[in-house]
Amino acid sequence: MNVLTVIPARLGSTRFPRKVLAKLGGRTMLEWCWRAAKAAKLGPVLIAVDSKEVAAEVKRFGGESVMTSPSLPSGSDRVWAAAKNRREPVILNYQGDMPLLKPETLRATVRALTPGTDIATSVIALDDNARRGMNHVVKAVLTGSGRCLYFSRAPVSSWEHLGLYAYRRRSLKRFVSLKPSPLEKSERLEQLRALEDGMTIRAAVVRERPVAVDVPADLRRAETMLRRGMT
Repeated sequence: MNVLTVIPARLGSTRFPRKVLAKLGGRTMLEWCWRAAKAAKLGPVLIAVDSKEVAAEVKRFGGESVMTSPSLPSGSDRVWAAAKNRREPVILNYQGDMPLLKPETLRATVRALTPGTDIATSVIALDDNARRGMNHVVKAVLTGSGRCLYFSRAPVSSWEHLGLYAYRRRSLKRFVSLKPSPLEKSERLEQLRALEDGMTIRAAVVRERPVAVDVPADLRRAETMLRRGMT
């Protein structure tokens, strides 16, 4: 597949301001994500920025950036703003909060975009009862073939959802044109908007459990993993 990977890089994160520029092992979070995307060798990698400061960081490590409006409501909207004038038929949204992600997880997500599938994502087995009960851990309900039936913050399944999405170009364009749906508002999960509109989402089952950096404490945990050579 000819895939465009887009990393939405918003400077003003609510829970962890300036997260994309936070340092991990001497590199910014953003550079780690860019390196993982490049290592996956799926195609071009583009970083959707919202400030000159982030654009300068992208230029420093040799990446390609495109300026997007700070007022865009979501990462998906930022990805589409960056990709809409490109031609690649598949767009991978790598949200950039998993700096130590293995390239194979990105490739597996793209492979799940089988014929007839609008959006592909990835999940990992959720065998920790404590995590299953956590509201911030998103769970995916799947069929035996990997088609996604529902997503919830409630303990509804044994699959934990990772925030990676591979879209067909036409599907991403359709998705961002839709208004937030009732289920999306209820669960605070935007992928439910796609399901409510009849779009097909399929999940790849992966083995990697990446560190998602949402707050400063997560960054310290990632530093520990890096020092121990666990990535």
